[in-house]
Amino acid sequence: MQIGGRVAAAILTGSLAVAAAACGSSGSSGSAQTGTTSSTGGGSTGTSGTAAPSNAPGVTATEIRVGAISTLTGTLASNFESLVPGVEAYFDYVNAKGGINGRKLVMANSLDDGGNPSQFNQLAQTLINQDHVFAVVGVATAFFSPNIFQENGIPTYGYDVTGNWSGAPNLFAAGGSVQCTKCGEPEFNWWVHQVQPRNANVGLLALGFASSANSCKSFNEGLTQAGIKVGFTDFNVPYGGNPAPDVKRMQQAGVNTFISCMDVNSNIAVARAMKQYGYTSVKSLWLNGNDQPTLDQYQDLMQNVWFSIAHVPFSYATTAPSRYPGLVTYINAMKKYQPKWTLDEVALQGWESAALFAQAVKAAGSNLTQANVVAETNKITNFTAGLFAPVNWTEAHDVNLVKPPYCAAWIQVQGDKFVPAFNKDNGAFLCFGPDVVHPTMVTPPAGTPGA
Repeated sequence: MQIGGRVAAAILTGSLAVAAAACGSSGSSGSAQTGTTSSTGGGSTGTSGTAAPSNAPGVTATEIRVGAISTLTGTLASNFESLVPGVEAYFDYVNAKGGINGRKLVMANSLDDGGNPSQFNQLAQTLINQDHVFAVVGVATAFFSPNIFQENGIPTYGYDVTGNWSGAPNLFAAGGSVQCTKCGEPEFNWWVHQVQPRNANVGLLALGFASSANSCKSFNEGLTQAGIKVGFTDFNVPYGGNPAPDVKRMQQAGVNTFISCMDVNSNIAVARAMKQYGYTSVKSLWLNGNDQPTLDQYQDLMQNVWFSIAHVPFSYATTAPSRYPGLVTYINAMKKYQPKWTLDEVALQGWESAALFAQAVKAAGSNLTQANVVAETNKITNFTAGLFAPVNWTEAHDVNLVKPPYCAAWIQVQGDKFVPAFNKDNGAFLCFGPDVVHPTMVTPPAGTPGA
């Protein structure tokens, strides 16, 4: 869920955090399309001329060296391993155009925590004290510990699955650094009315992890506030357990609309149990699982499934390319540099993180210090990378500053494809005001792709 300048409300579902909705920020200015001049100024992209001298760590006359920490091996790897490829694809893309202000962006070291919570701080020390990186662009792990980066003022960009990116001015989670599950309540209530306009009876399942459970608890409160019947809830489903008993109870309770705050494997297990019980007419909203390899493998289980996503739907690269040039740029670059991950949403967040870092470096110009790159990132009021509803980084560290409109793109499984849902005239994002009881669609904020 991306709220208030696309401030993320990630859901840690045992081994995976999922974006639940996308939201725009009011009070924005300028634009930040991928590959364009920064709205905050700071010099042109390209290697013409000589780069300004800098004594910052990781900076040479020709390079800016950064690091990454993610889970590349172990049981959690499939949930996180694609973020760094997204970062590297953006670096290759921008370096092919001459880099930023005369320097190329280089991934000096990409470290693997192996899904081991004791490894993160050690690896962070390695990046800072041994590799002397300028920034960390690519954090994708369930074990993010921000203290060392905060203490050293390291510009840090990545994927928020832990909920502890907020507050510090140098931590920049893709889409915004706070979690705001309540911001998804208007659009989720609206979705229920769209797919079940009469006699909706909703079931909610969440894993017994705080981010997963708290998200579904919030959605439950919003549904109840709006007078929508909630027939069954379980906010303590064991990760890797058998959901069949819950599915049977939902069937017995007459649930006809299902919202899952769980990971993709749990979602597939629920869908398999529904098929086993002949309980396949349920309208389902999953917050995770909208990647093509999953659909290719489980097409028979994923019909009647919708997703609320943070980015322009991938299909628009083919059906509306002139309206979404940022998406076309992303797709073409990924096909060239990281083809395995072209349609992967976590790779997309890596691209977004790299684009944000690059824009701040460009804006820093001749004053290339870590502190100035942090400061320049925090001046960006309308960051989209051509792919997302705008993020206002003057607000995106503080959940108390989150405000509507709340924007998301919707897709639905149809056969072997994810297709845009509820859209008109190839518009990507639907945006809502704060009213939970009577969700009201509003105009997307300035700078929203396709608006």
